[in-house]
Amino acid sequence: MSVLTQSAQLGWTHSKTIKFSDFTETVSGTEEVISLFTVPKDSIVEKVAYFLVTAFDGASSTNLALEVGDSADDDGYLGTTPHEIHLDATEVSSACNTGAYFNDLTTGNVVNGKVWDGASDTTMTATFNPTADSLTDFDAGEIRIMAQIIDLSTAI
Repeated sequence: MSVLTQSAQLGWTHSKTIKFSDFTETVSGTEEVISLFTVPKDSIVEKVAYFLVTAFDGASSTNLALEVGDSADDDGYLGTTPHEIHLDATEVSSACNTGAYFNDLTTGNVVNGKVWDGASDTTMTATFNPTADSLTDFDAGEIRIMAQIIDLSTAI
């Protein structure tokens, strides 16, 4: 079964692969925000996950944290505690729905997704934050980020 077929059967509607060569930030220790998917107004994001295909690494780098969010909360989907995805740290190979949009962090209440009811569309973003070194100095790493986004205005 192909990855695309399996992803569709599991309800994933969006997927993006990011490689170390996609980074453009040249300032040491500075985060980079990469746009992932458009979230239409009146949509629900039911799940967001990542799979670390290859841990990120670079000559002098030791840490790389990942968060996934949007304009309202940069870690709302993944990473209330940022996910470590660097080879030299204790990298986390996968995660799903770890942001505040899915858990209020006070009662252990798991929420069934985030309804985007803003006046206009928003963009889901991934923030990559190195402890040191610049992101363009990385020479390995690949991650696949997936989401299930349902536009309620066009749903049956």
